[in-house]
Amino acid sequence: MKFRPSKTNRRAFSKIAEEYDLVYFGHINPKIDTDYKMVRGLTASSDIVDENYTTGNVYDYEVAFLQRQKKVRTLSGEQKKRQWTILQIQLKKVRLPHFLVDGRRRTEEYGALLASTQRWREIGWQHVADHPEFPRVFATYAQPLDVAAIMAILTREVQDTLATHFSGFDYEFEADKLIVYATDTEVDLQTLDHMLRVGLWLARHLDATKDTSVSLV
Repeated sequence: MKFRPSKTNRRAFSKIAEEYDLVYFGHINPKIDTDYKMVRGLTASSDIVDENYTTGNVYDYEVAFLQRQKKVRTLSGEQKKRQWTILQIQLKKVRLPHFLVDGRRRTEEYGALLASTQRWREIGWQHVADHPEFPRVFATYAQPLDVAAIMAILTREVQDTLATHFSGFDYEFEADKLIVYATDTEVDLQTLDHMLRVGLWLARHLDATKDTSVSLV
């Protein structure tokens, strides 16, 4: 891939690259940069152009930061421009069901819209959550058949940590990938560092799970 610096927020991503010895590539067009390991997830589409792509290894985990922007249509039919700051982490030992933990205050129906494309439903945590704050700040979308496995993955410790300290982000889980989203927010070194902190903590927690409902590689 060629180095093509992005026009916005380059400074914050350059700082996180320097802080953690990552490589900053900047502007990425998947149609041209064929050696680019595309960050997929629910926000991916055939017409995306990613900015501030930054990648490398942190504490033995393969990570990739980027920014992604596109126009989306909400369930009410309104069209809005959305920007995501994204961190993807490659997990080592687990394969997870595909599901989304989406902040209720930020969703503006879009989390539900993304979930509907997968035929997901919201998990009714109100009666089964180990942490009372978790279902208030997050909506969790998944296929009904995966609910038991997801309840084993989102332990009381995970619910408590996300709800208490990292409720400003959204989380997508799929197979051997963990994706952390900051949606339509100001981007600075502190934001990126917090994303990395919660992402690495969660990745270690997931890789350490011994529950039989989670498939081990």
